[in-house]
Amino acid sequence: MTTQIPLWIIPFFPLLGALTLGAIALVRVKSEQTTPEAYIGALAVLFPLCSFVTTVIFATGISQGAVYAENLGNWISIGYVQVAFGFLFDSLTKIMLLFVTGITTLIVLYSLGYMKGDPGYTRFLSYLNLFLFSMIILVLADSLPLTFLGWEGVGLCSYLLIGFWNKDLLNCAAANKAFLVNRIGDVGFLLGMFALIVVGGTAILNYENLNQALKGSELTNAFSLGWLIIAALFLFFACTGKSAQIPLLTWLPDAMAGPTPVSALIHAATMVTAGVYLVARLSLLFVFTSEILFLVLLVALATALWAAIAGLVQHDIKKVLAYSTVSQLGFMFMAAGVGAFDVAIFHVFTHAFTKAALFLAAGSIMHALGGEQDIRKMGGLAFKLPSTFLIMLFAWASLIGLPGLSCFWSKDLILERLYGHGNIGPLFYGIALFTALLTAVYMTRLLVLVFLGKFRGDAHTAEHIHESPLVMQVPMWILVVGCIFAGYIWPGLPNISFAEESHHSAVVFGIVGGLVALLGLGGAVFYFRKNIPKYPGHGELVGFARIWTFAFDSLHFVIGIQPIRIAIFILSLVNRFLRITMMVIGSVPTICAEGLRTMQANKLRMQLTLSVICSVIFIYLLVFLVR
Repeated sequence: MTTQIPLWIIPFFPLLGALTLGAIALVRVKSEQTTPEAYIGALAVLFPLCSFVTTVIFATGISQGAVYAENLGNWISIGYVQVAFGFLFDSLTKIMLLFVTGITTLIVLYSLGYMKGDPGYTRFLSYLNLFLFSMIILVLADSLPLTFLGWEGVGLCSYLLIGFWNKDLLNCAAANKAFLVNRIGDVGFLLGMFALIVVGGTAILNYENLNQALKGSELTNAFSLGWLIIAALFLFFACTGKSAQIPLLTWLPDAMAGPTPVSALIHAATMVTAGVYLVARLSLLFVFTSEILFLVLLVALATALWAAIAGLVQHDIKKVLAYSTVSQLGFMFMAAGVGAFDVAIFHVFTHAFTKAALFLAAGSIMHALGGEQDIRKMGGLAFKLPSTFLIMLFAWASLIGLPGLSCFWSKDLILERLYGHGNIGPLFYGIALFTALLTAVYMTRLLVLVFLGKFRGDAHTAEHIHESPLVMQVPMWILVVGCIFAGYIWPGLPNISFAEESHHSAVVFGIVGGLVALLGLGGAVFYFRKNIPKYPGHGELVGFARIWTFAFDSLHFVIGIQPIRIAIFILSLVNRFLRITMMVIGSVPTICAEGLRTMQANKLRMQLTLSVICSVIFIYLLVFLVR
């Protein structure tokens, strides 16, 4: 290291920002005097920016492949349970923190314009800083327990931000759903840690200790291997919750209820990347348990294909992008599933710029249309919003994988690694390639319906269409630079790739991938220019679109919610039966006691009556004898 700055400074800045802005928000509620939004906005951007600059200093000060650890002391010390509080900075941490802090800073800057005038302006910016703090802790942690702390932190912040506009009960429901679904996954995280403790005690929860144990020979026995498989399975289950994979993917599309900057933050820079990061961080564990790694691949393939089809039938602009995120996360897990963990993080890196730009551009469109989100009521915006159109165009081209742009490089590397994955590799490659084709189709559909043709909204909205302010435009154009060049500046991640490379030329894969993107693009333009869906007067999905979109919600209801409701009903009946039985059993001695009490009372009255009569007779006789 060439710098003596401590690692804890990186999360300290956003934590300080969250506390400062939170205090200001509380003061503003109780005081009639208001702090100017410009000052609050400057503070909100300053803290993430300082965190980003500090990360850059560390990233440039650490050599490729070097590892820097910082132990801040004991965290948990209870008997045999010993957990340290420490940070780890290596190549994986460096890549993650650079785009997490950098893109979050841009999203906070964008939020200054998007949330201007909102009554909860300061509170919202405080939550964004807290979100960044939690994500930094998750990434910097040197052990699973500390990662879990950040893991729970981003879950809490997502709940606060998705339900930020809490006067709308639908937003509250979406926040509750995200919170509860992720808690189900978090149970898997806890069980995974417990399984590892069975194998090697609490010491093995440290990443360095775990990797050293996996490289040795002490964990090769059947007992240890069995528990490692259980641990990997539960930890991957946790990842399916945080990164919205089958079966815990239903929360992410509903999370679009929050303000658009939140959507960009969750999808691009923080929460949903956490699952991919954890799998990469535990790469040796998953390679050691190859059965679970194959399961990761199968789940990823199914998720990516399902979400791509779902994206094709959505009408809400943010929902299209949400299902796109789910599908692209599937691509990331595909790479991890074949052992190409470095390629998975590469796609996380390129996708972060692309998806952030797409969501912020969608927010700019909604800002121009007074909050409208239905793409059937848009159209013709290319000339009305030229800057937003160009931003969306570059991000769209990157996401569908047009040659030369960022996501092209990472997506094609994933396809190449899939093809080289044994005898069944070409089958996986074919499924992924078809999913990439669908990506080009649904994203081009979005572009055509929003920007081309004639405007299909009402006249009042058409009169007030306007481009976003500069504070929103600048972050989007910076992200466009990432959409174009991020694929070229990728430095790579050493020692976390176990994939088999294809013996075919990379040029061939690039050409095939590019042709598939062009095929999807051309087909979508040809079809949707002539077949523009009409707005039916409501935004609800119908027919196949509804069945496909809510398939997993229905599955959760059938195998999860409904059985629990039935169980609750049965248990309530059993509880009532037991209460009645106990009342009956308890009433028998009560009734008997009452009868005896009554009989005793009657007997006492009789005895008193006889005593009185006898006393009268005795007195009478006594008087008679005296005479």
